Amino acid sequence: MKLRGDVLKQIRRKRGLSQTALAEGICTQATISLMEKQNRLPKMDILTAICERLNISSDRIVENEVSGINETFNQIVDSLISRNFEDASTLLKKVHVKNLESDFDKQRYYYLVGMVQVESDQLDEAIFNFELVLTQFATTSANIYLAMTTAGMALAYLKQGDKERAARLTNRSVKLIDNKKLIGSLHQWASIDCQISELYLQLDDPDNAIDVANKGIELCREHDSLFLLDELYLCIGRSYLLKDEPEKAKESLEIAKSLSIARHGSVTENTILLELKNLEV
Repeated sequence: MKLRGDVLKQIRRKRGLSQTALAEGICTQATISLMEKQNRLPKMDILTAICERLNISSDRIVENEVSGINETFNQIVDSLISRNFEDASTLLKKVHVKNLESDFDKQRYYYLVGMVQVESDQLDEAIFNFELVLTQFATTSANIYLAMTTAGMALAYLKQGDKERAARLTNRSVKLIDNKKLIGSLHQWASIDCQISELYLQLDDPDNAIDVANKGIELCREHDSLFLLDELYLCIGRSYLLKDEPEKAKESLEIAKSLSIARHGSVTENTILLELKNLEV
């Protein structure tokens, strides 16, 4: 991750704050100076507190550096979102964990390995890798992968038939994202909302599924993004079906269909069309 010190300085000045005023009760004035002049990334708790004081999301001043490994990780994420699990597995094999220098990269690696393993029903192996993320990196990297990993572990236990543990982990992941102190991009926040919504749906909890999906929709609207909107509306439609409210289900599924066509999301589109067809029967 890379800090944009110039953006931090600009926002601070717009808020009418000196470096000393911004730092008060959080860190030293020298820390703010290093952030602005040398793009020095502080500890995550300090960064979070600074963003809260400025009333901004962390992705305003923090960005992922473009590098070979980042490009590979992004391709893996895209493959997972597109449900191309074979491609994701192939790309992961090109990553050598011993060559990863930062805890953040190791965290991403073990999370992605775990998600691929969940999809291939290697559930014990997936849980092991998720636990690596949560036990080794929870205190050193307060980013959204903590919530994503917790949700991933919930999915693994759900596939094992342990609904009680899956529900506890799903609720824990919700608390993590509601805390709003995790660093993540728009796509990551939308992805975790979609993932948790689907978990609640599989746990026969449609009300919470709808609530979380609507949070993801609101987030995408705030950023004028179509990312995963079709899947979020699909989850809402399925939730209303579970609640035996066919009219609301049809309304959400029709929106999902239109959004899927706009996003060229063929996998989601076919699923939506099947749900609509079932409603007509």
